[in-house]
Amino acid sequence: MFWVRRVVALVLLVALISLSARCGKEEPAPAPEPPAEVPAALGQSQPLEMFIPSVGLRAHFEEGPCRVRADALDPATLDKACVYTAPEKPYSLPGPGAEDLVVVAGHTGAGVHGVFDQLFDGSSDQHTIRVGDMLYLRTADSEAAGGKWLSYRATDLHDPVKEVMAGDADIWGDGPRPGRLLTISCIQPRNILADSVRNAVIGWQFSSVLDAPPTDTGAK
Repeated sequence: MFWVRRVVALVLLVALISLSARCGKEEPAPAPEPPAEVPAALGQSQPLEMFIPSVGLRAHFEEGPCRVRADALDPATLDKACVYTAPEKPYSLPGPGAEDLVVVAGHTGAGVHGVFDQLFDGSSDQHTIRVGDMLYLRTADSEAAGGKWLSYRATDLHDPVKEVMAGDADIWGDGPRPGRLLTISCIQPRNILADSVRNAVIGWQFSSVLDAPPTDTGAK
């Protein structure tokens, strides 16, 4: 479970024009059809897939926003991430022009697999991500724009106690944070029977829109 509070907007267009000619004789080519209308910029939309090459993490997303229980984020599944949005919060869906935080949450497992297990090493009590590592995000809009990906660079690492995380300005800031994305998960203690009392939080900053992650094989 995780505490929260606050994301991004997108880009690119593609047009196909085809010319036809009859076999055996030349005929005037028909006037090209006008390209289908596409947005001038990628907008903010539901994330579909996340990829972090440095730790080999590939995660798909739940269809709706993160579930909230007792004022804490609690994704509905162990094997998928979720993005948090709510009418009363400034958080939103990812895209290149996001005006505030994108909040992404995922479970880690105690004795079972969790989607964000690779984001923190509980046995050594250390983050596995380093500042400068890249995160790649495929969204509904970026997929519609020809299979593009949004890229983010890791900027800051945190492992706060859950009770104080919601008030940590180093994580949330004290105003809008355009282009910032947070990944949030639980830190599982060495004793798998003990409760998790801390969160692993990583801050990422939007970088660019790409055709594909540099080390992506194209598998989805």
